[in-house]
Amino acid sequence: MSTPDSVKYSNTPTATENVWGAGLKDAKRQSPSTALADVAQSVTGVILGIFLFCHMAFTSSVQISKDLFANLINTSGGMFMFAEEQAWLHVVFVGFITLCVVIHAFCALRRFPTSYHQLRDIKAHYKMLRHEDTTLWMVQLVTAFLLFIFVFPHLISMLCNPHGFDVNLIGVHTHHMGMIYTFVFLVITELHGMIGLYRLAVKWDIFAKNPETDIIDQRNGDRAGLRKTFLFIALLMIVCGTLTAWKNYSIGAELIENGQEATRYVLADENNWWK
Repeated sequence: MSTPDSVKYSNTPTATENVWGAGLKDAKRQSPSTALADVAQSVTGVILGIFLFCHMAFTSSVQISKDLFANLINTSGGMFMFAEEQAWLHVVFVGFITLCVVIHAFCALRRFPTSYHQLRDIKAHYKMLRHEDTTLWMVQLVTAFLLFIFVFPHLISMLCNPHGFDVNLIGVHTHHMGMIYTFVFLVITELHGMIGLYRLAVKWDIFAKNPETDIIDQRNGDRAGLRKTFLFIALLMIVCGTLTAWKNYSIGAELIENGQEATRYVLADENNWWK
């Protein structure tokens, strides 16, 4: 027995109801775990996105001078509070970032396809829509999978070797890893991060537009400008990161050529901010 049209079309939802949901106050409440996981994924995503900007500014300082980079390392190691750099502070900070990555990854796994049929449906959905946001979601899905391979060895190496925060040792490490690996890791990270921040801005509606007024055109315009902005930022980050990686690679190549690959950089006292 089909539903009569008088019942099926008894209510025409408004634009607000289309966006925010109709009758949610009367809906049966489900387990809050899904909502909590969604919020945790968003919060850790914002933290990691901000960290990407700070990380880029921090590492790019080597393009100005080794002394500047060494002073920033000393600052993050607490030399302004203690007489010497404290390696445990590096461990605490990297540990916090690692925790954010783990939480973010576990929460994001809910959205990964768990079977061939789900993957096939996602692919069909992507081909049918051909929308920029859907394309970006596919890029995020692929880069998220690749980050499982790239990011954890990177974090573990820093957790296990906090004394490796040295401009010379970083250069040697970059040289041994190679520019191709470094560039691929850079592109994957920046694309995933910037697309993620864009999707968060859309998801949580940072513009707070009135959904009753020309909702489709307004939000489409907002998304287009925001999308271009974040993709442009991602491009700038990739260019800046590539220049930084090349600088580190050159430092490492010079040290290896001179047989000094294990030599730490010595910051002169007169150039040390904290002495």
